[in-house]
Amino acid sequence: MYAASGYDSAPMSPHLGALRLRLAGTLAGAALLVLALGACGTLVTVSSQITPRPPDCTTPRPVAAADSFGTTVALQPGASGLQYGEISVGCGAVAKTTSSVNVQFTVWLSTGKLVITTRGANQPTNALTLSDPSTLAFWRVGVPGMRVGGTRRLIVPPALGFGAAGNASANVPANATLVVDVELVSLG
Repeated sequence: MYAASGYDSAPMSPHLGALRLRLAGTLAGAALLVLALGACGTLVTVSSQITPRPPDCTTPRPVAAADSFGTTVALQPGASGLQYGEISVGCGAVAKTTSSVNVQFTVWLSTGKLVITTRGANQPTNALTLSDPSTLAFWRVGVPGMRVGGTRRLIVPPALGFGAAGNASANVPANATLVVDVELVSLG
């Protein structure tokens, strides 16, 4: 075998030729590494995912969208005996204890009997000031931390609802536990 250059026409051993090829490949790889480091100053890991996946969250539903007592919700304990669980997590701003909010809601007795709903065609949102002591306690305790567009289930003990008096105009008996699905439509 003869060398490819015009400078040397002496026969070359096959092992020496393979060594030269490996050395040339190593030098070419090192040159590319130097170019890459020179271009950005560091090696950068490149991800195959270019666009981040959007969060699993929701925006406010149409006012006519119905709530369902049968929706299964994982509940956790909250303040003052309230239990709550996210039906859907909103994408918007977070309600604070000092926020004014606009909500849509449905209230049932713990038996599943519908008490009141604000959901339906042409229904306005309901404005609540969470820092106002005249706002029912379960709103002041159950809405903070929600994101706009989210829906939360509240299990309201009598002490946070209508208590021993109940609410005759809403057909809520004394000492009733309430089940409330509330959607945070906007911050006001």
